[in-house]
Amino acid sequence: MATTQVLDSRGLLMIRRIDSVLITHPELSDHRDDIEISLEGSRIVLRGQLPSVALKQALVPAIRQAGVLGQICNCVEIH
Repeated sequence: MATTQVLDSRGLLMIRRIDSVLITHPELSDHRDDIEISLEGSRIVLRGQLPSVALKQALVPAIRQAGVLGQICNCVEIH
């Protein structure tokens, strides 16, 4: 799990929930180490690289499963 700023306990808990969902996700689990999750202000920001558009599109619904209702900025690139 990689983050780019110091988080309060609530933010850290949210990052851990997201990480847990991604680790157990059938398609995304193999690529978890390629994705950086950070909390910037009130939004979740995703960075990194994935091998397909389908995997990138699966990120936001997976994160919603973690209970994240706020803004998610998916900056993941396809390689």
